[in-house]
Amino acid sequence: MQAPGRVRRWRWAVLAAALAAPLAQAALRFDLQPDGLDPTRRAAAERMLQEMQQQLPPAWQARFEQPVTVRWSDTLPDHVHGRAGQGAITLRRDLLDQVRPAEPVPRALQAALIHELTHVLDRSAQGGWSRSGRWRDLSGWQQRPWRLGRSANRFSQRSPDAYERSSPAEFLAVNAEHFLLDAGYACRRPALAAWFTDTIGASGLAAHCDGRLPLVQAEAVNGAASLLQLDPARVYAVDYLLAEGNDRLMSRWGHSMLRLVICAPGRAPGPACRMDLAHHRVLSFRAFVDDVQISSWRGLTGAYPSRLFVLPLNQVINEYTQVELRGLSSVPLRLAPAQIASLLERVAQVHWSYDGRYLFVSNNCAVETGKLLQEGVPGWATPGLNRITPRGLLARLQREGHADTRVLDDRALAIRQGYYFASAQDHYQQLFDVARAELPLQDVRVEDWLRRPAAQRAGYVDAAGLRTTSALLLLEQAARQREELRARDVLKRALGNSAAGTDAARDALMALLRDSGQLVSPSTLVPSGGYGLPLGSERDAAAAATAQLSAHGVPAWQQLQQQLRALLPAAQQRELATIDDSLARLGARMRALAGADAATGAAIR
Repeated sequence: MQAPGRVRRWRWAVLAAALAAPLAQAALRFDLQPDGLDPTRRAAAERMLQEMQQQLPPAWQARFEQPVTVRWSDTLPDHVHGRAGQGAITLRRDLLDQVRPAEPVPRALQAALIHELTHVLDRSAQGGWSRSGRWRDLSGWQQRPWRLGRSANRFSQRSPDAYERSSPAEFLAVNAEHFLLDAGYACRRPALAAWFTDTIGASGLAAHCDGRLPLVQAEAVNGAASLLQLDPARVYAVDYLLAEGNDRLMSRWGHSMLRLVICAPGRAPGPACRMDLAHHRVLSFRAFVDDVQISSWRGLTGAYPSRLFVLPLNQVINEYTQVELRGLSSVPLRLAPAQIASLLERVAQVHWSYDGRYLFVSNNCAVETGKLLQEGVPGWATPGLNRITPRGLLARLQREGHADTRVLDDRALAIRQGYYFASAQDHYQQLFDVARAELPLQDVRVEDWLRRPAAQRAGYVDAAGLRTTSALLLLEQAARQREELRARDVLKRALGNSAAGTDAARDALMALLRDSGQLVSPSTLVPSGGYGLPLGSERDAAAAATAQLSAHGVPAWQQLQQQLRALLPAAQQRELATIDDSLARLGARMRALAGADAATGAAIR
């Protein structure tokens, strides 16, 4: 007689062959080890393996060159459903208790098997995907500037399972579960789904995705935002947008951004879309400051969250050229439509999932923009775009042939074609020269005029003709913007001092900053439970929440501005009041002079 152990091994070898028979063309074969299984669990194991072999896509199965041994154990930790090692899989024995006759194999059991099978594949000679640079770029282990290695995974928002961020290999296995079991995966994580399809094989699941990408965008009015449903087909081009530096500590190296050249509705993509400025959007990594003061030390140590802001181009132009007096260069990037679509998919993933730390030196706007470009455009990952200054990143893009800086060679032409937005400094000087030609102004430089007390400038309000009055009005508006910047710095210091009697204003400001935090961290706007890009009702919820926060935020910011103005020192309040009075008088004089000219012209006709 044969020994009982040899009989059992022979029977299970026959069973393994029978399980493989329905898919003879597939290479995946299970070697089921029945040790410790009672008859009920044995039957459940047999059925589970047979059904999973019928369900797994043939392209995946064809990658297995050796049989996969499947064992069952009661000794795995409570939170562990399976382990893989040396081409074998060990699964929790009690998972078999969830298998019911005439019912589908429970998802937990399917996910555990797929998870461990993915590890087996990844560790095989044909795998190694989790160690590849492309996978690590996609999955969130980003390259560090200055030094070798990669950062920790900061894509913690809208995640299906926090365990995925424990390592690139676990990210691969967790996402394989969802790729093969969740028909919505291709819509929620399109770039990762495309990678799985191209690298390992299609899932076989049908997905019908809304091609538009949801992005929470700021509006021109302070405190307002909305949900932008961006169709990649309407994005004609992407430019590298560089703001010139100034003498402020955190601005002296400039600022890196991306400009999306979005065509107006009804316009076919083409060069004419560059004139649709009202529809263009800017992607800008900034430190979200949820406090009343910006601390250089906190910026150096990564205490500020790094957020990807979506802003109207016109607002960005005004912010830099009119208020900060910094020029903007808009350099076209050489991207094909498919590359633009890939980049925008990455933009959406970062927008909804990324929770980085902003470091003024090593993880600033240039570093973040470079990572976004090389992760969103696979061909740009080699040799990489790691640079720590905005101008350094532009130089790298130019050297690699990705950026066309020739559009800036002729400054006048670049301004006319919308590739350069000049600082208003020269324009203000021209306006001042107009005023000096008519009025006995002592200053030669506009900077000296704008630094004069508002009461001195007010003495010339009623002394000029229409053209000069118009110039003085624009200059006084510039003076007001400067005074508001100075007032903002004073208020930051005052609100940061708890002994200054500003608790009510500080509380109101902090409440508005918390609301702003929701708008710049979109994952908080949708119900929990989903992952990746929001779909269907999740987008509706995000749009409704954004509208609600805006409806509250706009009047609240306006009210707070009045409240904060009352906290300024008396001299600064008088300065602002004088400027407002001068603006009102200049406006009235312009209307009167224009009316008089119109009446004279009518009489002559």
